[in-house]
Amino acid sequence: MKKILIALMLIIPLFANAQKDNNLAFKDSLNIYKDTSSEYHSKLDSLYSSFEEKYKNQQVTNIGGIPFGISREEALPILRNKYGEEMYNPKKKNIWSFNNIKYAGVDFNTVHFLFQSDGINSYFNTCIFVLNADTEKEAIDKQKKMSDILSKKYELSCVKDANGLDSYGGGVSPLWDGHWSSLLKEEYLTAIHTDIIKYDEELAKDTGIKYATRIIYGPYNYIKEEF
Repeated sequence: MKKILIALMLIIPLFANAQKDNNLAFKDSLNIYKDTSSEYHSKLDSLYSSFEEKYKNQQVTNIGGIPFGISREEALPILRNKYGEEMYNPKKKNIWSFNNIKYAGVDFNTVHFLFQSDGINSYFNTCIFVLNADTEKEAIDKQKKMSDILSKKYELSCVKDANGLDSYGGGVSPLWDGHWSSLLKEEYLTAIHTDIIKYDEELAKDTGIKYATRIIYGPYNYIKEEF
């Protein structure tokens, strides 16, 4: 029981501040779980069942009915049926982009669907929604509207990016196996985030686009490579 109480003290702050670094709590919590008997495993699992359910409700599994992890070959017919013909780019065969897409009532200028490949198989692992803006203020306003929409489904936190602008993030990766102990891995947290980008002068001159607000799902790493 003492080990369980210690685990509670370590893990509860980690979940309460999921976006902050807490490597010491992460390592200690996992060690406690690994070093206890199956009897204590059951007790710990019972204690954290409510955490599991909460984060399962925050888990990203698909976007627009297209499951993350699906192959490029399986996804493309669905995408074409939903959004029409993609913008073709022979140099980027793992990126499928569509212009002027209405999604969840919002008119996006561009949506990108990215696939990860191991040379044989491919996996849908990233989706980026883009809203163009003429000014930084317009981009900030659009980001706030998008974060308000996302917050209806996900618990979001706000941090400052390298340029001092807000970035909102939350959600749990589709790769999470649903067990509380593996959720302690930071790679599964902040599965969705927003950001604002400023295009360089040359690109802005060529395209007429100066800023963009983005909603980014992923990237989720489906390929595990080891030495």
